[in-house]
This record gives sequence, C-alpha cells and structure tokens, in this order.
Amino acid sequence: MSSVGLNKLLGKRYVSTADDILKDVNAANLVKTMNECLWVGDKNHKTVYVNPLFEKTSGYSLEEAIGKDCVFFFDEEGKKIIQKHHEMRSLGKSSQYEANMTSKDGKIIPLLISGTPAKSGGTMGIFTNLTRLKRLSRQEKMTRQILKFSTEAIVILDQNREITLWSNGARQIFGYAEDEILNKNIGLVIPEEEIESNKKLLDDVWEKGHIQNIETRRQTKSGEVIDVLVSVTKVLDEKDHLIGYLVIYRDITQQKRISTELQKRFETIQDAYKELGLQRRHLDYLYEIVDCAIDPNSSLANLEKLIVSALCLLTKCDGAVLRTYDEQKKLLKLSSCFGVSQKWLNKNQIKFENSLAQEAFANKRPIIVDDIDTNPKHQGLKLLKSHNFKAMVLIALAINKKILGSISLYATDASKFRMIETDFLEKVGCQCAISLFAKKYSIR
Repeated sequence: MSSVGLNKLLGKRYVSTADDILKDVNAANLVKTMNECLWVGDKNHKTVYVNPLFEKTSGYSLEEAIGKDCVFFFDEEGKKIIQKHHEMRSLGKSSQYEANMTSKDGKIIPLLISGTPAKSGGTMGIFTNLTRLKRLSRQEKMTRQILKFSTEAIVILDQNREITLWSNGARQIFGYAEDEILNKNIGLVIPEEEIESNKKLLDDVWEKGHIQNIETRRQTKSGEVIDVLVSVTKVLDEKDHLIGYLVIYRDITQQKRISTELQKRFETIQDAYKELGLQRRHLDYLYEIVDCAIDPNSSLANLEKLIVSALCLLTKCDGAVLRTYDEQKKLLKLSSCFGVSQKWLNKNQIKFENSLAQEAFANKRPIIVDDIDTNPKHQGLKLLKSHNFKAMVLIALAINKKILGSISLYATDASKFRMIETDFLEKVGCQCAISLFAKKYSIR
C-alpha cells in the first residue's frame, strides 16, 4: 500500500504516522505478509493502521479498528500494563511485555508485544501470538511433571536402542542415575535369560508398531532381577523412518509377591475348609455308626453294612470287607462287604493264624500294604486279581485284648491310601469295635 493509497483510506490526519512505517510499496507488502500482528497508533495512541494478520487475530477489520484507543483491544489487566508502557513511549523508549488481547468474539489471546515510538510521535506495536507457545509450554511443564513424579520408568531410545531420556521413575526402579545410563544401550537392563524373548518382543513392535503391558523380567543396577510390565511404541518421523522407541516399564515385583502370598493364603484357607468338611463328614459317619449301635430297632447286620459303606466313603476305597472273629475256631468270618463281587462271598472264612489280620493285632495299629496282589499272607489272591486290587488297609477290631474282627479296605490305585493317616484309621477302628461290641451284647 502506497502513501497515496493510505491517504485515501485513512484521511490526512493519520498519514504522517503511517508513512513512518509504510514508506514504499515493498514495506507495505512486507507488513501485509508478515507473521506478526502490526498495530500503528498516533501520538494519542489511537489506531491508524493494523495489518491483515491483526484483523484476522482480533476479529476487527481495518475500518473497525481505525480510531480505536490501543487499550480497546485488551482485557482489564492488559489495559493496565499498556498504560504503564505509554509513559516509556513519551520518553522515546521501546519495551517488550505480555498482555492478553480480547477478540471481537470474546476470545482471550496471549500476546508478546514489542512497542517502539515513531518519529511522528506515534507508536508502532508488533504483536506475537503466544497461544501455541503457551500450549506447548503447558505441555512441556506437564511432561516434566510426569517425568519427575511418575512411578513408572519412562525411557526414550534412539534407532540404535541407546538411551536418550531416563525418567525419575526409571532411576527409582532400576537404580541408575541419569548421567550413568544416558547414551548407553538398553540391553544393560535386560538379563541374559531374557535376551531371546526380548528379540521376539522387538519383532512384535516392528510389525505392530507398539506392544502394551507385556510381562517380562529386567535387571537393576544391583543385579536384582525384577518382574515388570513393558509397553513399547515405535517412533517414526514424518517420512515414516524409524527414529527411536518410547518404552514404559512398570515394576510388578511386589504386586506379584503379594499375589503369590494371597494365593498361598487362599489355598491354605481352602485346605482348611476341606479339612473341616472332611472332619465334619467323619463325625457324621461316626455318629451314624454309634446311633445305629444303640438303636434297639436296628440289627447287627444293619450296623455291619453301615460300617463298611461308611469306611468306603471316608477313605474313597474301592471295596471293603468286614469279618468277625470266631474265637473257638480261630477263624475270621465274612459278615458284610461293599464294592466287591459275589465271588468274595465264596471266601466266607479265613484262618486267623499267620494272617495279615494277626499282624495288625500284633502291631496294635492299622497296616497299609502296597502290591497286595502279590503278598503271600493274603488268603485270596485270585479274588484280588479279579478285582484289580493293588493296595490294602487292614484295621484290627478289638476292645482291650479281646479280638472282635477286622476290616479290610481295598483300592485299585495304591496312591489312594498314601495320604490316609493311620491315627485316624485307628480311631475309626476303635469306634467301630465299641459299636459292634455294644450291639452284639445289647449294651444300652
């Protein structure tokens, strides 16, 4: 814009001030295309010219801006700041300061203002929009706060996997200070046993662009191997060339330790409940046996059947045989059985002499016999093989030194009896002996 054109647009009273700035066409073109807002005022600080970017930023056209006091465009705080700097202009001094413009539509715009006096006595101001810079500054401050206070390790690597950023969280987790580890390869924190799995991890990052919360292990400065969750993002430039990686580690060592401890406690509680339930079932069965023994309406045969069925359920054996002792003939006679075929009934009686039952009476404790199908003391090996019985528990039934009989429990899998406590079997045998004695001799 030439001085002649400006004269037509603004009127003669503004031309001398504007001419100080717009001396020729080249200057006018520069003003119109510059990246900062330009404001020109007369000696009374009234607007005589604004460039196109000022119009766009403020929302006021050149025609609307002309004649407006310079403080018209600013918020209350900005007006106070500008008034102070007017005094400097009257002394012929330039200054720079920040103030907030209020646009036509009410938008607040932070500006960096560089003001200088013109030869005519007026003022020229160049306004730099700080909106983007302020936003970036806030983001930078937020980033610094995250890096400083985040408990997670935030690490940036270059394309060669060398460390270019090491957060405070990384120092806390791995023990390395920033100046100890910058420009070193991230392999420093990867334990030897994780090198191969880390290669697979990097392949996944390269293929997918990122991975998230992958559980792995890393090594601290002290040599301790810790459990971590790692997330990795591949960082590319505008041409999609790899420039590095963003890596975030979260230490889950304590979390896993607590989880393991809680799991152990949970399993202990479960075991306790199972044991409690088992003991309750034991008591229920024993109560039924005692109740049957003292019930006048229940027979001895009913009691014997109850005993063998209860012991099968308590021990989870596959078969049970109850024999009573004939003291005169020195024989053990089959009284009741459970879980065995009719063939067992053919073996109605066996000799007490040199039997496993005699051994149990001599030991005064129940005996557990593995490989029972090959034991020569058992007087029914063919029966054992026909049922595929591999193990046996024999419980002697006696009151003081009086022999009442025996209970034989059989299993096709020897491991079924390995967890059974002989103390428990002894107590059950004692209760069964008392109940059988009471029923047989009608003790009330």
